[in-house]
Amino acid sequence: MTREEWRAEGKKRFGEDEKNWKFKCPVCGHVASVQDYMDAGAPEGAIAFSCIGRWREGSREAIGGKGPGPCNYSGGGLFKLNPLEVEGGMYFEFA
Repeated sequence: MTREEWRAEGKKRFGEDEKNWKFKCPVCGHVASVQDYMDAGAPEGAIAFSCIGRWREGSREAIGGKGPGPCNYSGGGLFKLNPLEVEGGMYFEFA
């Protein structure tokens, strides 16, 4: 998928304001918006790449953890589970 195709899909689903765009963690299924990532203090590069739980106290373990999300999954870790390729980068799917 090209960056233009990805942006067009985001706008179609969530509107022009990218802060309202939502992504689903491929491990725990937690849905977070760009604004949620910003509010949690996550760096811009983490949005739709790592679960928001990495920036929230008390999140469960991504692999083997129990309970609801969010989890501490990172798209840059040993297990690369991000399902969507956008111009060579791997990201979460839109929610």
